[in-house]
Amino acid sequence: MTAEPERDLVAGVIQLANLLTRRLAPVFAKGRITPQQWAILSVLSRNAAPMSLASLARTMMVSKQNMTGMMTRLEQLGFAERADDPKDLRSSRVALTRRGRATIEKLRPAYEQWRDALGGELSERDLATAAKTIETLIEKLSD
Repeated sequence: MTAEPERDLVAGVIQLANLLTRRLAPVFAKGRITPQQWAILSVLSRNAAPMSLASLARTMMVSKQNMTGMMTRLEQLGFAERADDPKDLRSSRVALTRRGRATIEKLRPAYEQWRDALGGELSERDLATAAKTIETLIEKLSD
C-alpha cells in the first residue's frame, strides 16, 4: 500500500477557491450576482464613504484594469455607481447604489448561513487557524 502524495499548497488553494466559487453561485443566484460581484459589493458595503477604484482594486487584489471591467458590469446591473474624485481628476470613486445595498441585505442571511455551515465538523480553533494562515499568506504575497 502506497501513501497518497501530499497536495501541493498552491494547487490546493486554487482548487479551494474554485470550489468555493462554484458552491457559492447558487447562494447568490437569487440576487443575480456572482460570488466575485458579492465580494466587491461586500467591501463597498463596509465603507461608509465611496472608495477610490484603485483602493478597491488593492483590497480585492486585482489589477485596476480588471476592477474597471468588474465595476462597469456592476454599474450596468445598477448595484454600484462611479463618480469623479474631486481631489484627483484622474481617479474615480465607487459606492453602492440603493439597489446594491438592498441586494446585500437580502442575500446576507443566506450567505452567513452558508458560511457558518462551511466549517461543519471543524472546531472553532481549526477554523481560526486556517483563517490566520490564509491571512499570513495573503500578507506575505502582497509585499
